[in-house]
Amino acid sequence: MRLIATMNLCPSGARCRRRPISQSPDEGAPVLGVGPSMQTRSAPSSLAARSRFTIRFVSTRLQTGRLVIRTFEDRDADAWIAMFSDPEVRRFLPPAPVPTMETFEGAIESRHEMERAIGYAMWAVDEMTTGTFIGQCGIRPAKSMDENAGSEIDLAYHFARASWNKGYATEAVLAVLAHGLGPIGLDSIMAVVVPENVGSWRVMEKVGMRYEGLADYYGLTGLKKYVAEREWWSPPHLP
Repeated sequence: MRLIATMNLCPSGARCRRRPISQSPDEGAPVLGVGPSMQTRSAPSSLAARSRFTIRFVSTRLQTGRLVIRTFEDRDADAWIAMFSDPEVRRFLPPAPVPTMETFEGAIESRHEMERAIGYAMWAVDEMTTGTFIGQCGIRPAKSMDENAGSEIDLAYHFARASWNKGYATEAVLAVLAHGLGPIGLDSIMAVVVPENVGSWRVMEKVGMRYEGLADYYGLTGLKKYVAEREWWSPPHLP
């Protein structure tokens, strides 16, 4: 599993657009190696004096045996909208309007801002061999979705129906948990799911998260809550 960061130049105090993530060390943006979180470095003094630029590492790339987990890009729009337009994908999610291009643009803008600020967010998931977008998986502060939530970090994942029953969710969640509790340095990550969504909470159990009971989050009641903590969690040996 690897983390590859791309380099972006952002005027101080301004919102910047990131460069597309590099697919390999020799394609486009430089590979800057593995790091525990997003880093910021001051630009050379002469450049800083002229334009107040900073260099920011904002893009993520995690690689597993079959998947690439990466920062969202504009090219993901159609596949993301199609995934969340599927009633089966939305079956256990809170009610929401049918997604549009505007919905997608707002979502990735907020995710890019979050990743620049704290080093993690919801990420796109590709099938490695084909490069096909198959879903999303990531971590975010619970408060980013509910201002009344506590300081917990929430894990979430959603996959297009064509990718179900292939073990992709388990593979992606393992990588994200290992990254969050490892290089990023989080102490604890939790996940919640409606009890009827058996496939989802089975993933949580497969990856070694511990069931803590029923809880209320995001306006929903009676959710099954699972937790993984850095102190005791380690990736399980799956068959």
